[in-house]
Amino acid sequence: MDDTELGEVRTIQQPWGKEEIFANVEGQFVGKVLHLRAGQRLALQMHTAAEEVVSLMSGAVLLEIGDDADSLRRTDMSPGQTIHIHPGTMLRLSAAVDSMLLEVPHSAPPQ
Repeated sequence: MDDTELGEVRTIQQPWGKEEIFANVEGQFVGKVLHLRAGQRLALQMHTAAEEVVSLMSGAVLLEIGDDADSLRRTDMSPGQTIHIHPGTMLRLSAAVDSMLLEVPHSAPPQ
C-alpha cells in the first residue's frame, strides 16, 4: 500500500496579508505562498541558522537586503525573479502592489 497522504493548505492571516503553508517537512523545509498587500511590508528579519529562497510570482516588491540594518541595499523585484538568502543576512520585503511570493526556508541540519 502507498503511504502517500493528501494534506490541506493552511492559511494564516497576517497584518500585511496572509501566508499559505503548502508543505511542511519537519526539520527540512516549509513551503509558503505569501500574499503581501499593496503598501504593506514584512518586518525586518534575519535568519541566524537557516537559509531560504524567495521567488516573486506576481506583483512588484522592494527587497531590502544586507549584513545589518545600516547596510541594507534596495532592489526592485519583478515577477520571475528569485533570491537565495544565506544565514546571517537581514531582509525586508515591501509590496508596491498586491504581490504573491513563494518562500521556502531550509533549516540548518542539527549539530
